[in-house]
Amino acid sequence: MTATVELLRQYTRDDPRGRFPRRIGAPAIECNRLAMVWRPLIDMTHTDAAPISLRMIRSVSAWIAAAEPGRISWFSRMSVPGLRRQVVRHAGLDDYDVTRPADLPPVLRTPAWQRLVDAVDGFGALDGYTQALVVFQLAQLTLNRFALVLTGGLVAATGERGSDQCAYETARVAARLPGQAAAALPVFEALATGPDSVLAYHACFQGIAHALRGADDLGRAERFAGQAATLPPLGDDWEAHLTHSRFHRALVRLCTAQGRTAQVRAELDAAWRRQGQMDAAGPTGDENFLMISDENRRDLLELEIESARTVAPAAPPRLRDWAAELIRLDPRAVEARLFIGDAYMLAGDHADAARWYARAGELGTSAGAIGWFRAGQCYDRIGDVDAAVAAMGRCLELDTTAIEPRQYLAERG
Repeated sequence: MTATVELLRQYTRDDPRGRFPRRIGAPAIECNRLAMVWRPLIDMTHTDAAPISLRMIRSVSAWIAAAEPGRISWFSRMSVPGLRRQVVRHAGLDDYDVTRPADLPPVLRTPAWQRLVDAVDGFGALDGYTQALVVFQLAQLTLNRFALVLTGGLVAATGERGSDQCAYETARVAARLPGQAAAALPVFEALATGPDSVLAYHACFQGIAHALRGADDLGRAERFAGQAATLPPLGDDWEAHLTHSRFHRALVRLCTAQGRTAQVRAELDAAWRRQGQMDAAGPTGDENFLMISDENRRDLLELEIESARTVAPAAPPRLRDWAAELIRLDPRAVEARLFIGDAYMLAGDHADAARWYARAGELGTSAGAIGWFRAGQCYDRIGDVDAAVAAMGRCLELDTTAIEPRQYLAERG
């Protein structure tokens, strides 16, 4: 058995919720090391040092400020609910630890944060499209539970385009919460048969993903794929190509769950082909389009690495190329750093894997704790026990409930 297979990807916890300690005596936000990367998530201050998904916060905020009929956010990525709380705890910025935008003290509110507070206060008077942007913005800040309080829970599909866009975003927010995917799936099912083909495609691939990941319902995922097969073609603009690329990504996960591993490569190739067509059809020099394209490309690269680990092995040179492209695209994203480490680990480059896992750990959060745990195992494999001990200790500093890192340190005395 290879070392790659033996690597534990996740530690177990003695408390399933985890415990993420608060840092005491940390520098103020302007000089805080973690805030330099996570600042948009903390107070919506833009920084080019942030990952792609956090740089998108500024654009959505601007769209909310200048409401435009029919405006849709094509940004996709939603962080783990509650991630912001982990960040402010690990950064030692307790004053920013809130569950509702209005709970942040006025003295700490940036103009963008105040704009969100105002949009929440006037939510009922907003059109459906702008309500959808507000819901998505709250999800960007990982305030998922409050977003559902704001909308009064899941929003039913009605066939009216703006309202349905809000229903779609609200279902996405709910499906990200533990145990809520099954409740959100009927909304995606209704949207999948609605009058808007683009939204129907999006509902189908969301339905596939959440049926598999959140509800463990393969049959339902297959029905979403069947419904998508009945939808009309979307045209040849960049939004259509983006939609199809995302749909093929969902089919990769469906084929994997079905055990049709030979089809995985075909779906990945189709997703990449649509990515190229999207780039060719998109507006030149548009910052938002470039972020959307990079976001989808990053998702494809991570899916390639995940598939190489699970069902479709890849040669080391190709794994290293994927890692290099991720480093170019989004080197400050904690999840991207974990995937870069995975690629190097699969390629047999344990030292490079340890380095990138440790770089994920340096960004804090529960994902960072996983990074330190994997780094510790890699260091142990290459015989650097001192570095392994340090990495396991750093893991425990981020999540005090981690069992295997504690056992490792106890065994090493």
